[in-house]
Amino acid sequence: MKRLDNEDSRRINYSADISELERFYERQFGMIKKGNTDLVTLELVMLGKALDFVHMAGKKLGIKLSTGESSVKEFEEVLDALCRGVVQDNFFSEDNGSIAGSVSAYLGVLIIANIGGSWEDTENGKAVNVNGRYAYVDEYVERRLLGLSELDAVTYYNSVSVAK
Repeated sequence: MKRLDNEDSRRINYSADISELERFYERQFGMIKKGNTDLVTLELVMLGKALDFVHMAGKKLGIKLSTGESSVKEFEEVLDALCRGVVQDNFFSEDNGSIAGSVSAYLGVLIIANIGGSWEDTENGKAVNVNGRYAYVDEYVERRLLGLSELDAVTYYNSVSVAK
């Protein structure tokens, strides 16, 4: 198969603004549709889910999220709204379109953009690897949405930044 890209064009600049990340995602998706299926990576899938979450937060709650560290507080507002049932939806649907999956992806992108690290698929599920320490964002988000954890997003984020 003919390469339609180069290695640099595949790197995600996590600290870019949301509109730039959307353009990157659309370019990658366009190349995938042209047959460059090796671009389908865990990182790209998680970026797409994170962007879906950003759109949902803006549309349903009027909260503008970014990749900046300042968005950790806004992220907590969205999590709180989800926990209170302000957004009525199926958190844990079986398909890949669940809100919980998108929430987790956004938290992972936020961590990578500001603390560093990368997505990895481990024995225990998807995680952000920050200097050899895994942040299982799916587990945190699931426990939070189910009411099994009162740990706020700012505290969770700060606990991950300690691994830096």
